[in-house]
Amino acid sequence: MPKQTGMKRLMAASGLIGFAWLLLLPWIAEQPGMKSHLDWLEAQQINPSAMYYTELDVMEKFHQQRRKISH
Repeated sequence: MPKQTGMKRLMAASGLIGFAWLLLLPWIAEQPGMKSHLDWLEAQQINPSAMYYTELDVMEKFHQQRRKISH
């Protein structure tokens, strides 16, 4: 593969990632369904970027409520 072809592929891939990260994902976050979900997470003080939701204190309350509903 010529060096220029590899560089073009790298530029195209970088452009696609940049487009998705800077334009597409913020647009999706503003859509009504996603926005209401993100608002709910914020109201519940749930950090959507947490690695494991079980690490969040608020999740224990959430699990207790789910157990009550399912029994």
